[in-house]
Amino acid sequence: MFKGISHKVSPIYYQGSKIIRISDLPHDQSHLFSGWIKPDALLQVSESTDDDCVQYEDYEYWFQNYFIVEKDLNYLI
Repeated sequence: MFKGISHKVSPIYYQGSKIIRISDLPHDQSHLFSGWIKPDALLQVSESTDDDCVQYEDYEYWFQNYFIVEKDLNYLI
């Protein structure tokens, strides 16, 4: 399922907050993270953007505790 090396994306700084856009994530991360994040965690940063922004801390937590762990387990199997 996981091919190649997926990296942790850098945050976007918006009005003093660190955020990421789910649509900017690599495809495998975007798909898995979208299924993990709760809808009430989504942010709309402006009227012209989609509602696919989240706090960077949410993404960072998921990346370290779910994505990397699952990726490592798949490698071991």
